[in-house]
Amino acid sequence: SHHPLIDSIQNLTVQEALKKQFKEVAIQSRITLFNMYLKSTEDQREEYKKKHAANIKKMDASQHTLNQNEKLSSTFVQLINERCNKISERIKCIYKFKSESIPSKS
Repeated sequence: SHHPLIDSIQNLTVQEALKKQFKEVAIQSRITLFNMYLKSTEDQREEYKKKHAANIKKMDASQHTLNQNEKLSSTFVQLINERCNKISERIKCIYKFKSESIPSKS
């Protein structure tokens, strides 16, 4: 790629060294940004995991306090739990794929 300021340097050795350094800085910046993105994603995943666990606890608690007509059937609760587990498995697969698809160097 061409950089007018670097290309204007007459000394080819200096020009090539600057281009190389410029490229290395760009690569390192990309890696740093990706690692920040990955950390942010991990934090967000943990936050939603906690919220999900709290909601499951609320649902379970409400099952004990509601009268018989208001309660969800055990089959329905089981289906909800199975669906949540499948979603969780898919999220783990997507996260694993994304984290492995972009090599990072710390």
